[in-house]
Amino acid sequence: MGIYLITHKARLFLQEIRNTFYYTTTVGEPSDSEFQDMADEIRVDWVAGMDQHITPNYAFYGMDHRRVDTAGLLSFSKNFTAGEALGISGNDSVATQVACLVSNKGSTTKPNRARTYLAGLTEAGMTDSLWIGSVKTAVEVFIDLQSDLNAGGTNPIQRVSAQWNTSHTQVIVTNDLSGAASVMSAVPATQRRRRIGVGI
Repeated sequence: MGIYLITHKARLFLQEIRNTFYYTTTVGEPSDSEFQDMADEIRVDWVAGMDQHITPNYAFYGMDHRRVDTAGLLSFSKNFTAGEALGISGNDSVATQVACLVSNKGSTTKPNRARTYLAGLTEAGMTDSLWIGSVKTAVEVFIDLQSDLNAGGTNPIQRVSAQWNTSHTQVIVTNDLSGAASVMSAVPATQRRRRIGVGI
């Protein structure tokens, strides 16, 4: 079965944002059109609850996918069929390095953890410097929905944790995360970042 890295792509105030998720196939290898369906599925998940907590300066615009159980393969991009999705909150953005942190832990041996940092949230999403309950719910639901993609298609994929080899050329170990509940910390986190204009 194949192992895939799927990367969510967004922009915020001239900065590129990337969030990575690992998946394994459960039936066969998805087709190009199925990967497009997955991208559009992710957009639907995001618009269903996340966008109301996100600044309009945040544009969620597509995904990359790459098979990573074999070294040296290329990534392929999929933009959303319906176009980029913008946040719709009318409130001021928090500082761009501030994010919420979501954790998933599988009931398996290591590697069994994954973390996701989500940016673009607004000041209305906090009270006393902590994320409020409605933000926590929206974020956890969105990440939970990423557990299984293309579930209604011919070749679905399920989320896994992953471990790369020492040269970081291919993933050598995975464990199931598809049933691991998402838990968001109420305490704001700091997302990793690079200088604008240098890499992504």
